[in-house]
Amino acid sequence: MNGTNRRGRTSVVVSAVSALSLFAAGCSAQDNASPGASPTVSAGSGRPTPSAVSLSVTPEELRGSDPCRLIDEKVLAEFGKTEYDQGNGYGECDIRLDGPDDQSVSVFVELQAAASDTAPDDPPPTPVLRDGVTVYESEDRGDLTGSVNCTRDVVLRERTATVAIGVYGDESGSRACPIADAAAGDVIRLLKTGDLPSARHAPDSLANQDACDLLKKSEAARVPDIDPGKRYDTFTGQSCSWGAESIDEPHLYVLFLHLDEALEGRPLTVGGRTAAVQYSPADEYGDLLGRSLPNCAVEVEYGKAGPTAEGRTEVVSVGVTGDSPRDVLCSLAQELAPKALARLPGP
Repeated sequence: MNGTNRRGRTSVVVSAVSALSLFAAGCSAQDNASPGASPTVSAGSGRPTPSAVSLSVTPEELRGSDPCRLIDEKVLAEFGKTEYDQGNGYGECDIRLDGPDDQSVSVFVELQAAASDTAPDDPPPTPVLRDGVTVYESEDRGDLTGSVNCTRDVVLRERTATVAIGVYGDESGSRACPIADAAAGDVIRLLKTGDLPSARHAPDSLANQDACDLLKKSEAARVPDIDPGKRYDTFTGQSCSWGAESIDEPHLYVLFLHLDEALEGRPLTVGGRTAAVQYSPADEYGDLLGRSLPNCAVEVEYGKAGPTAEGRTEVVSVGVTGDSPRDVLCSLAQELAPKALARLPGP
């Protein structure tokens, strides 16, 4: 649902679900393992491979790092020309890699708690040891284009802190996993040396806040047809949802973004800040993602982003998804947005 956003406000849902589908299932670990890699554990065993080395980097240090600098441009230069994009949320980076014959792939890096989920019908990722560090490997083909997608999730601490690397859109079918392997190798190098590049977030940045702290269970209970006791957080704290995570289930969410364009929707003011309310009808994403419920979100400009997202504006998005009428969804979003903003540091 509302994990991280890579493409803009109207695609908050699309990008998160796309990331899950792209970070799905299994490059052959034996075929793609780096020289000297330990034997793999079978995907069906269900047992994660424990890292064989002790890493001094803490989850907190990883959370404060710059994901766009976890993979050196020189490492990817072997595969083509790179273009780095900080994306629309802290803790993620989108890298365009232009290779031979005008073939481009996207390398998506995200800081998250655990290895990426896979589709129900796909095999689980395979855990292997690379230089003593656990890496979950997977490969699949896109349903729409047939292009190859490849994942390497480098584990700092099992089920606590992970660097997820997804390479997708490989029409040649031969580049995605070698690129993912090279990227994972550079991340492992940084984790072992402890020399993580800091994102240098400002003290008052949303990067230092936790979206789950902004609304109470009793407030989430105002949303029809959800269980407010079910709360879903993220490693970076940049998004939180109550009730569910999927676009086809009722839920409430708070999401932090940094944008380089004006807010879309009906203008309003929340806590003295510029804001807008935007409604999205059901099934907006058509056949790409299947059924989606209506959604209404209030987006509030919070402050200037930087330095990793310099020139952009930090935005707090409070959204309600469900089968309720438009006026009910938007009324709830407008009721809850001021409560969320009131729990953030003032201007």
